Amino acid sequence: MLTGKLGLTRNLLPGEIVDQITLVQNDLGRRVTNVVVMGQGEPFSNFDNVIDALKLLNHPKLLNIGARHITVSTCGLVEGVRKFSRIDEQFTLAVSLHAARQEVRDGIMPKLANQRLDTLKRTLQDYAKTSGRRFSFEYALMEGVNDSEEDLDALIDYCGGLLCHVNLIPLNSIPGSPFKPVSQQAMNHWADALEAHRIPVSIRKSRGSDIAAACGQLAAETSHR
Repeated sequence: MLTGKLGLTRNLLPGEIVDQITLVQNDLGRRVTNVVVMGQGEPFSNFDNVIDALKLLNHPKLLNIGARHITVSTCGLVEGVRKFSRIDEQFTLAVSLHAARQEVRDGIMPKLANQRLDTLKRTLQDYAKTSGRRFSFEYALMEGVNDSEEDLDALIDYCGGLLCHVNLIPLNSIPGSPFKPVSQQAMNHWADALEAHRIPVSIRKSRGSDIAAACGQLAAETSHR
């Protein structure tokens, strides 16, 4: 969330995206085997460059990272999902949903108000039929925002008829943000309810918060000095 306040300077080229992976490999001294394209920027707003980069990462004579170990995380751009369903490689898809009620999602992600939830669901149904691949919903639970029983029921209903997995995300602490994380008890309640409706679910373990490098925290150290 704080990361988004940095704004957009420009889109990265394929080589610049790949360079981030090779730099990590060099720094760690070990091979990278899993990649998620997400965070600072919307991958499907830079579709061609992102796909070209992923093909380089997947190429057997280059980084040789398995296609199913490469995930693109999108906020849910419908046209991007359609195009992604038609590529040959078995890259995986994650959709940052964060609310299954339109008015709640519009409040959290106002610039996506034109990407309606009903249209997104139909597109994801088509995605599964076309690609044969399951996708994930990312859902960051925020106290008093998208964590009510009504929100839970809406998510359960939204997942109906979809070949999906729900990844519940503990919200990371961001200085000055009005959004607060829910309790572990609430996270477990949501996971139990989804499982009861036979919806595959997991709770993400947040990493990097100790150095302000967890999801949504990237700008924290610079913008609060």
